[in-house]
Amino acid sequence: MKNKQKQRGIAAIEFLVTVPVLVIIVGAVTEFGNAFIEYNTLNKMARNGARYATSEVTGTTSYDQIADETEIKNMVVYGTTAVGDSSSPLISGLTANDISIDHSNQYVTITINHTYTPRTSFLSSIFDSSGAPMNVSAVMRTAP
Repeated sequence: MKNKQKQRGIAAIEFLVTVPVLVIIVGAVTEFGNAFIEYNTLNKMARNGARYATSEVTGTTSYDQIADETEIKNMVVYGTTAVGDSSSPLISGLTANDISIDHSNQYVTITINHTYTPRTSFLSSIFDSSGAPMNVSAVMRTAP
């Protein structure tokens, strides 16, 4: 009988040691998943901005033109060119200042420089106060 009680005590101690480790692993996997989703969303936003920059100039006299830069930035940040007071960015914390547009040599490049901030509080201590930088870009040709 005593041996069985000792085994129960050992199992309880093993459980107390492994549970915090497992919680940290699950939290880290969740945070990595959130960062991956945000990175993929930024990639899609940059591609949509490059597509909008080149598609909104159809019917013009010159091939090597792009749409208005303010409209391109609004398309990237908000998903639409018409921005009102109630508009919110597709990704929290993203502004038009985070986006740069380069139009040269018959190509347009949309670059987004964004800082990822962790969503879980216990993993935020891994990152300093500046967060983790995420830089994405998309390139599209403007001329045939």
